[in-house]
Amino acid sequence: MLKQHLKSALTLAGLVLAMVSCTSHYRIDGVVETLGYEGRELSLIEFLPSRITKYDSCLVNHGKFQMKGKADTTRLVFLCKDGRPIIPVYIEKGHATVRILPTEMTVSGTRQNDLFYSFLKKKIEIDDRYEDMSQRRITLARTGFDPRRMELIQDSLRMIVDECEEMICEFMAENYDEPAAVGVFMMLSAGPSNGVPSLVKRILDAAPEDFLTQSYVNGYTDRMGYDRSIGSVN
Repeated sequence: MLKQHLKSALTLAGLVLAMVSCTSHYRIDGVVETLGYEGRELSLIEFLPSRITKYDSCLVNHGKFQMKGKADTTRLVFLCKDGRPIIPVYIEKGHATVRILPTEMTVSGTRQNDLFYSFLKKKIEIDDRYEDMSQRRITLARTGFDPRRMELIQDSLRMIVDECEEMICEFMAENYDEPAAVGVFMMLSAGPSNGVPSLVKRILDAAPEDFLTQSYVNGYTDRMGYDRSIGSVN
C-alpha cells in the first residue's frame, strides 16, 4: 500500500513539473540612458477600448530594469512611465531587451518585437528622407524660387511616399498572420479620421479574413463602416 501511494505521489509530482515546464514565460531586461527615469516606475499596460490592464511594473535602478512573468498568449502592450505610454512592447515567450536611449527606443530579442521594430526602423529611415527633402523645398522657396529644382524636389517627395507605401504593403502581405501586423495596423490607423485612408483601405482590401477578425481590426472596420464586399466605405 505504501509503495502504491508513493508511486501515485511521484506520478502526480511528475505531471505538475511537466505542466510548469510547458508554461511560457517572458523576460524583459531594460537599459535606460535617458535623464528622468532613475527611480521612476515603468509598467506594461494593455490599452483596450473596454479595459486597461497593467501586467507588470518595476522601478528603474541604476539605469536598468527587469520584468518577467507568464506569457500564455502574445499581447501588444505599452511600456509606460508613471502610467503614460512610451513605446509598444509585445509580451511573448522569450527574452526581450528594451533600450531607451536619447536617440532611439527599441525592443528586440523576440519574434514579434523584432518584426515590429525592424519595420519601424525602415519607416523611420524613409520618414527622415522625406523630412530632409521637405526642408530642401522650404529652403528653396525662401532663398529664391527655381521652377525646375522645385519640380525635381516634388518628384522626389512623391517617389518617397510611394516607396513608403510599397514597403508597408509588402510588410503586411508577408506578415498578416503575425501579431506584429496588427501593431503596425494600429499605428497606421491611429488618430481622428472622417474615413478610411487610402493606404489603410489598401491593406484591408488585401487582408485575409483571419486578419479582419482580429479584435482591433474588426473594431476599426465596424467603426469606420468599411465593407470589403462592396469595395468601399459606407
